[in-house]
Amino acid sequence: MGKSYDTRALAVLAVFALAVLALLEAARLRQPDPLREEKAVAVALMQRASDAVRDAKLRAGIPVDRRLDPNGTGLIGVEYTDITTTLGSLVAKRTSANPAFAAVVVDMLGRAGVRRGDAVTVGFSGSFPALNIAVLSAAKVLGLHPVVLSSVGASTYGANQPEMTWLDMERILAEEGIFPWRSTAASLGGITDTGGGLDGTGIAAGLGAIRRNGVPLIEENGSATLEADVRKRMALYDRSLGGARPAAFINVGGPAISIGDGLEAHRIPTGLLKKVPRVRRQERGIIYLMGERGVPVIHLLEIKSIAARYGIPVDASPFPAGTLPAFPVTGRYSSPLAAAGLAAMIAFLALRRKSGAGAGEGPSAVVPD
Repeated sequence: MGKSYDTRALAVLAVFALAVLALLEAARLRQPDPLREEKAVAVALMQRASDAVRDAKLRAGIPVDRRLDPNGTGLIGVEYTDITTTLGSLVAKRTSANPAFAAVVVDMLGRAGVRRGDAVTVGFSGSFPALNIAVLSAAKVLGLHPVVLSSVGASTYGANQPEMTWLDMERILAEEGIFPWRSTAASLGGITDTGGGLDGTGIAAGLGAIRRNGVPLIEENGSATLEADVRKRMALYDRSLGGARPAAFINVGGPAISIGDGLEAHRIPTGLLKKVPRVRRQERGIIYLMGERGVPVIHLLEIKSIAARYGIPVDASPFPAGTLPAFPVTGRYSSPLAAAGLAAMIAFLALRRKSGAGAGEGPSAVVPD
């Protein structure tokens, strides 16, 4: 049998509960960002690395087109070459060149539970060279050990200039002493599926980039052998880590080797994924296999969405200086205040029940036992 309470009393109780929640939020004990200094250093490091790539391009006689790259980053390619693999958004590429993305990657790694000295596995293509640099900046500042596998192909406006591919940028940054890492191995990526572009020269250009940068070749055949190619890359990661599980897997862009080629591949959420949705397709990409091993995934795609999440302006020119992205607030609630609010609500209910038992009730609502 249920006990009856005056509906007005229940309404008062609901308002009181909302007031307690508001007080708890207002009194929330804000915690200082433990990675604030690392984020600032990573931003500065990404800026330094971007400048080094731009200067190397200019020394090589490769112009920086201010119509495409108004911030003069040197990280924006051209619309099409024979190593171009897919269509890409120029706005997304320009937004990704903001050094604030290095701080975003530091934040995601911190939330993933990655600690100094941890090993992480990384998948790069040429599509977002700026984000590749953001990842390496975060890794250096946090003292991580990245195992990087790359592919040469790039979507439009990425690192799609055959004389300055991602592997060339990576080598330049190592030679400049900015980053201590190079790719463990690299493949052609989507160049294989395009057949080398309109003139068929893309395959030779991609292989040339791999050779001149001294990176071992991963022989892959695109969508035709995707399942086997994914297993091959997983084996390379495992071998590099001695079979140990990485602290995180970081994927930049949307290569099939990472996301697979099913419909679900384009439904993977972006950003930090502590749990990856499960799929049964054999052609699922590395992101899914890492998720099945319990490895946190950082998936850097849909850049405008990530920018909005962190308060980074889209397609800004110039980039705002001296400010970090708007990171989500962390903090804890006051336990004494929560206990006091709960005690007050219980006392209110007890008093209403006592007064109702003595005086009777009017219209009522039934609250189950």
